[in-house]
Amino acid sequence: MIRRFIVMLIAVTLVLGAIFGWKFYSDRQASQAMASMTRPPVTVSTAQAGSAEWQPTIPAIGSLRALQGVDVTAQLAGQVTRINFRSGQTVKAGELLVSQYTADEEARLEGLNAEAALAAANLARAEELVGQNLVSATEYDSRKTELQRARAAEANLRLMIEQKKIRAPFSGRLGIREVDVGQYVEPGDRIVRLESFEQILVEFPIPQRYLGSLTVGQPITLSNDAWPDEVFAGEVTAIDPQVSRDTRALRVQGVVENSAERLLPGMYVRVEVELPMRDSVVTVPQAAITYSPYGDSVYVVSDDPEVDGQAIVRNTFVTTGATRGDQVAIEAGLEAGAIVVTAGQQKLRNGARVRVDNSVIVSDAPDPQPANN
Repeated sequence: MIRRFIVMLIAVTLVLGAIFGWKFYSDRQASQAMASMTRPPVTVSTAQAGSAEWQPTIPAIGSLRALQGVDVTAQLAGQVTRINFRSGQTVKAGELLVSQYTADEEARLEGLNAEAALAAANLARAEELVGQNLVSATEYDSRKTELQRARAAEANLRLMIEQKKIRAPFSGRLGIREVDVGQYVEPGDRIVRLESFEQILVEFPIPQRYLGSLTVGQPITLSNDAWPDEVFAGEVTAIDPQVSRDTRALRVQGVVENSAERLLPGMYVRVEVELPMRDSVVTVPQAAITYSPYGDSVYVVSDDPEVDGQAIVRNTFVTTGATRGDQVAIEAGLEAGAIVVTAGQQKLRNGARVRVDNSVIVSDAPDPQPANN
């Protein structure tokens, strides 16, 4: 019985060994066959890295506000008796906008005028009498003080009457009025918004790494969706001396001419701060760049004598810079004149053979038409 069991165990072992041996032999033969096969070349399109003058810019998103803008408010409490403007009207500095009820003050002013006239007459008589030693110096000083008080009260009341005539503090365009005739307003109540934007301010954040490249007076350009075909020119007027602890960005302010009043306060705009011109910047089509978390790279085409002179590609890491149109600047990792792959990268690996087919040209225009969105 034991002998039979041993014989069966040996037989099973031999069968399994034969099966696994044949499997190992088959896999090895298949691997050798695959290794001896040559991969067909991948069809790609290419372009030559160029060299061009480059106007680098710092992109940002900003918002507009008026060069001057205030809420016109009442200084004193009173009833609105007259409105001298229309919503949206353009006004000059000092132009009367709203009148408040002043009949009581004007009646009191007449009484103060009479008191001031009487005080002036009393002072004149006191001056005559003091010269004749008929009135004491104390009496004369008292008459003089009465006149000063009367005139001060008169001036104060005239000021109150004038404060109830609400005027434009500067030239600009009015918004929508927020009061009606007969309405009682309190000090600080909003009458209308007044904005002056023949020149308009733009405020935008810039990352702190650009601090050394920013100066007051640098040119800036603005664009927005309201006027997609227009670019508005201006310049940097101020740089905040403090970096935000939350965003690590600098707050920058610029001014833009806006005589046509196409730009309005509150708009968001795309801003580009122009940096000094750089020469001989290497450029490639944006389609040539392979972006990844590990770094940006391009496939460079070269002839390798070890592969029978066929074209092969090498994956090369590069440092990309600013973009314009369909071009991207290469700051490091590539030289002008290199041939880079612009289409077909998804099928490539380092050292792969390629067949170049440039029947379809990839755009490399710095100012494509229509413009990129």
